[in-house]
Amino acid sequence: MRNLSWQTLATPFLTPASRWLALLVLVFTLVVQPPLSGPDLCPLHRATGWPCPGCGVTRGLVSFAHARFDEALHWNPFVFVLWPVLFVLGSSVVLPRRAVEKGLQWVEAQEPWPSRLLRVLVVAFFGFGLVRLLSTALNGSTFP
Repeated sequence: MRNLSWQTLATPFLTPASRWLALLVLVFTLVVQPPLSGPDLCPLHRATGWPCPGCGVTRGLVSFAHARFDEALHWNPFVFVLWPVLFVLGSSVVLPRRAVEKGLQWVEAQEPWPSRLLRVLVVAFFGFGLVRLLSTALNGSTFP
Protein backbone atom coordinates (compact mmCIF):
# COMPACT_ATOMS: atom_id res chain seq x y z
CA MET A 1 0.00 0.00 0.00
CA ARG A 2 3.09 2.22 0.26
CA ASN A 3 3.07 2.96 -3.51
CA LEU A 4 -0.61 3.82 -3.48
CA SER A 5 -0.77 7.55 -4.20
CA TRP A 6 -3.79 9.80 -4.45
CA GLN A 7 -3.16 10.05 -8.21
CA THR A 8 -3.43 6.25 -8.57
CA LEU A 9 -6.75 6.19 -6.72
CA ALA A 10 -8.17 9.40 -8.19
CA THR A 11 -7.23 9.05 -11.88
CA PRO A 12 -10.25 6.90 -12.85
CA PHE A 13 -12.55 9.44 -11.17
CA LEU A 14 -11.09 12.43 -12.99
CA THR A 15 -12.20 11.35 -16.46
CA PRO A 16 -14.86 13.48 -18.14
CA ALA A 17 -17.37 10.60 -17.96
CA SER A 18 -16.80 10.17 -14.21
CA ARG A 19 -17.17 13.88 -13.59
CA TRP A 20 -20.45 13.99 -15.55
CA LEU A 21 -21.66 10.94 -13.63
CA ALA A 22 -20.85 12.72 -10.36
CA LEU A 23 -22.90 15.71 -11.52
CA LEU A 24 -25.83 13.45 -12.45
CA VAL A 25 -25.67 11.72 -9.06
CA LEU A 26 -25.72 15.13 -7.35
CA VAL A 27 -28.75 16.22 -9.33
CA PHE A 28 -30.45 12.91 -8.52
CA THR A 29 -29.81 13.37 -4.78
CA LEU A 30 -31.31 16.85 -4.92
CA VAL A 31 -34.37 15.92 -6.99
CA VAL A 32 -35.39 12.71 -5.21
CA GLN A 33 -37.07 13.24 -1.86
CA PRO A 34 -36.18 11.15 1.18
CA PRO A 35 -37.04 8.62 2.42
CA LEU A 36 -35.88 6.86 -0.70
CA SER A 37 -37.18 3.40 -1.43
CA GLY A 38 -36.54 1.25 -4.43
CA PRO A 39 -34.84 -1.89 -5.64
CA ASP A 40 -32.03 -3.41 -3.61
CA LEU A 41 -28.93 -2.90 -5.77
CA CYS A 42 -26.42 -4.70 -3.52
CA PRO A 43 -25.84 -8.35 -4.50
CA LEU A 44 -24.43 -9.23 -1.05
CA HIS A 45 -27.42 -7.73 0.73
CA ARG A 46 -29.91 -9.39 -1.64
CA ALA A 47 -28.27 -12.79 -1.18
CA THR A 48 -27.62 -12.70 2.58
CA GLY A 49 -29.47 -9.79 4.15
CA TRP A 50 -26.09 -8.59 5.42
CA PRO A 51 -24.75 -5.15 4.48
CA CYS A 52 -21.63 -4.46 2.47
CA PRO A 53 -19.51 -1.34 3.22
CA GLY A 54 -21.49 0.61 0.61
CA CYS A 55 -24.98 -0.40 1.71
CA GLY A 56 -27.07 2.67 2.46
CA VAL A 57 -24.96 5.08 0.41
CA THR A 58 -27.74 6.00 -2.04
CA ARG A 59 -30.28 6.67 0.72
CA GLY A 60 -27.58 8.44 2.74
CA LEU A 61 -26.63 10.72 -0.16
CA VAL A 62 -30.27 11.68 -0.70
CA SER A 63 -30.72 12.37 3.02
CA PHE A 64 -27.48 14.40 3.10
CA ALA A 65 -28.54 16.47 0.08
CA HIS A 66 -31.74 17.41 1.92
CA ALA A 67 -29.87 18.31 5.13
CA ARG A 68 -31.24 15.30 7.00
CA PHE A 69 -27.85 14.60 8.50
CA ASP A 70 -29.06 12.27 11.25
CA GLU A 71 -30.71 10.04 8.62
CA ALA A 72 -27.61 10.20 6.42
CA LEU A 73 -25.46 9.11 9.35
CA HIS A 74 -27.83 6.23 10.02
CA TRP A 75 -27.64 4.93 6.45
CA ASN A 76 -23.89 5.22 5.95
CA PRO A 77 -21.50 7.68 7.64
CA PHE A 78 -19.22 7.79 4.61
CA VAL A 79 -21.74 9.96 2.76
CA PHE A 80 -20.27 12.85 4.77
CA VAL A 81 -17.10 12.33 2.73
CA LEU A 82 -18.67 11.08 -0.49
CA TRP A 83 -21.20 13.89 -1.08
CA PRO A 84 -18.57 16.68 -0.90
CA VAL A 85 -16.29 14.65 -3.20
CA LEU A 86 -19.15 14.25 -5.67
CA PHE A 87 -19.83 17.98 -5.38
CA VAL A 88 -16.21 18.82 -6.25
CA LEU A 89 -16.15 16.34 -9.14
CA GLY A 90 -19.54 17.48 -10.44
CA SER A 91 -18.56 21.14 -10.14
CA SER A 92 -15.47 20.49 -12.20
CA VAL A 93 -17.74 19.88 -15.20
CA VAL A 94 -18.92 23.49 -15.19
CA LEU A 95 -15.73 25.16 -13.94
CA PRO A 96 -13.14 26.44 -16.39
CA ARG A 97 -10.49 23.84 -17.22
CA ARG A 98 -7.78 26.17 -15.92
CA ALA A 99 -9.42 26.31 -12.48
CA VAL A 100 -9.66 22.51 -12.33
CA GLU A 101 -6.00 22.13 -13.31
CA LYS A 102 -4.98 24.71 -10.72
CA GLY A 103 -6.91 22.78 -8.04
CA LEU A 104 -5.19 19.54 -9.01
CA GLN A 105 -1.80 21.25 -8.89
CA TRP A 106 -2.59 22.51 -5.40
CA VAL A 107 -3.46 18.97 -4.25
CA GLU A 108 -0.22 17.63 -5.77
CA ALA A 109 1.75 20.30 -3.92
CA GLN A 110 0.31 19.04 -0.62
CA GLU A 111 1.85 15.56 -0.94
CA PRO A 112 2.15 13.27 1.00
CA TRP A 113 -1.05 14.28 2.87
CA PRO A 114 -3.57 13.56 0.10
CA SER A 115 -2.18 10.04 -0.33
CA ARG A 116 -2.20 9.41 3.41
CA LEU A 117 -5.75 10.72 3.74
CA LEU A 118 -6.99 8.48 0.92
CA ARG A 119 -5.34 5.43 2.49
CA VAL A 120 -6.98 6.19 5.84
CA LEU A 121 -10.38 6.66 4.18
CA VAL A 122 -10.11 3.39 2.21
CA VAL A 123 -9.11 1.44 5.33
CA ALA A 124 -11.83 3.15 7.39
CA PHE A 125 -14.48 2.42 4.73
CA PHE A 126 -13.71 -1.29 4.61
CA GLY A 127 -13.16 -1.45 8.37
CA PHE A 128 -16.58 0.12 8.91
CA GLY A 129 -18.10 -2.38 6.50
CA LEU A 130 -16.47 -5.29 8.33
CA VAL A 131 -17.62 -4.05 11.75
CA ARG A 132 -21.17 -3.47 10.47
CA LEU A 133 -21.21 -6.89 8.80
CA LEU A 134 -19.98 -8.64 11.94
CA SER A 135 -22.42 -6.71 14.13
CA THR A 136 -25.32 -7.62 11.87
CA ALA A 137 -24.26 -11.27 11.70
CA LEU A 138 -23.73 -11.61 15.46
CA ASN A 139 -27.02 -9.88 16.31
CA GLY A 140 -28.91 -12.02 13.83
CA SER A 141 -30.54 -8.91 12.41
CA THR A 142 -30.79 -7.71 8.84
CA PHE A 143 -29.87 -4.35 7.41
CA PRO A 144 -32.94 -2.36 6.29
